[in-house]
Amino acid sequence: MPMLMPPARPPALGRSGRSLTPQLPEAGQPGSAFDVVVVGAGPAGVAAALALRGRDVAWVDPEFSGGRLARLRSVPCNTKVDLLVGPAFFGHPLLLPVMEQVEPALQALVSRAHPLPGSVDPSERGFTYLGDCKAVFDAATAGILAGGTAPIHGCVEKLTPDGGGWRATVTDASGTSSEVWARCVVLATGCRPKDSVEGACLPLEDAFVVEKLASRLRARDRVAVIGNSHSAAIVLSNLHELKQSLSLHVGNFARRPVRLAEWMPDLGTYRYTSTGLKGFGAVFGQEHMTHDSASLQISPASAFDGSEWDWTIDCTGYVPNVLPEVPGVTHYLDRCEASGQLGVERGMAGVFGVGAPWPEPPGRLWGTGLEDAEGFKSEGSFIGFHLFFARAVLVAAEIDRILRERPSAESHSASEPQGKVV
Repeated sequence: MPMLMPPARPPALGRSGRSLTPQLPEAGQPGSAFDVVVVGAGPAGVAAALALRGRDVAWVDPEFSGGRLARLRSVPCNTKVDLLVGPAFFGHPLLLPVMEQVEPALQALVSRAHPLPGSVDPSERGFTYLGDCKAVFDAATAGILAGGTAPIHGCVEKLTPDGGGWRATVTDASGTSSEVWARCVVLATGCRPKDSVEGACLPLEDAFVVEKLASRLRARDRVAVIGNSHSAAIVLSNLHELKQSLSLHVGNFARRPVRLAEWMPDLGTYRYTSTGLKGFGAVFGQEHMTHDSASLQISPASAFDGSEWDWTIDCTGYVPNVLPEVPGVTHYLDRCEASGQLGVERGMAGVFGVGAPWPEPPGRLWGTGLEDAEGFKSEGSFIGFHLFFARAVLVAAEIDRILRERPSAESHSASEPQGKVV
C-alpha cells in the first residue's frame, strides 16, 4: 500500500471529543487504547468499520480512498445494479446509520446504470462501473468518520501481543512509527495483482486503462493474456480496441474454455458464480473469447512460452498484500471460518480477517443449500462486496463476545501511562 500524505484539512471532533485528524504519538511512547483497530479502508475495511460502530475503533489506512478501487474506476463492475441496490449489497442494514451520506452516491450509481446489449444475464437496472461503487464506499467512509471513528493515516507494519491485546506499530507517510493498543484487530488489508509471469510483463491495472495500454505498446507487438477471467475480458477488450491502429497479435492462454455464469431466477443466484463471466465480461467473452479469430489466438495454458511474446499480462487473479509482522509467527493467512479469527493455533486470539485475502467457501455466506447443484460442487471460494458485509457482521459478533469476556481497552488504558492522543 502506498503511503501518501493526505491533503490538509481542519480537525473534526468525534463523539468523545477526540480529534479525527490526530497526530500519532511519538515513536516509543505508548498511544491510546481502543477496543479494536481496523486495518484497511477499502470495501472490506468499510464493512468492518460499519459493523463495529458503537465500539471505540481506530481505523488505519494510508489514504481512506476506497482501497484498490481507486485504481479501478473505469473497470466495469460484474455485479448487476439489481443486486448492488439489494439488501445484501448497498442496501445492507450495516449502511443504514450512514445512509444520509451514502444515498446521493447510490442514486448516482442507479441513474448512470446502462444496459448491456447481448447480455445473457437479465437485469432490469443494468450495469455500472467500479468508480460508481467506489463513490458509495467513499460516502460510507465519510459517514463513519463523522460518527466518531478515529482515522490514522499510515500502515500497520507490526502486531505485538501485549497485555491481553495487541500493540500495532503504525508507520505514516513520513516514515515515522508510533504505536496503538487494542484488544482486537481486524485486518482488511486487501490483495494486489499477481506478480509477473514468464516474459516481459505489463501490469494488469495499467492494462485496464486503454490509454495506458496504448502508451506501452508498439506496432505489431505480440501480447499474451493469461487467463479468461473477468479481468482478462476487460484487458482483451482494450487490446481489441487497439488492434486496428497497432496491428497487434494477441493470444489468450487459459486452463479451460471460457465459461459464462448462468442466472437461476428461481433460486436468485448464479450457477458458476465464482468461475463464470458475468456482465460486460460475459458479453465480450461470448463474442470474442470462445474461438480463434483474425486478431485473437486462443490456446491452452500449457502451450504458453514467454519467449514467443513481446508482452504478457497475467489475469489469473490476485494475491494477498503483505500482512503485518507478528513476532515469532511466519504465516497466519489461515482463518477459522466459523469465527473469522486468524492464527488461532498460533496464539493470535483477537486477530480477524475480512475481505479478498480470505475468500469465502460455499455453504456459510454464499451458495447455502446449493452445494449439490450442478456447477457448485467444484467451486472452492468466492469474494464480493456482499460477502464483506456478511463476514463483518460475524466478526463483530465474535469481537463483542471477546470484549465481554476479556480485558477491555479501558482496563488497559487505566493501567498504562498515556502519550499523546491518537
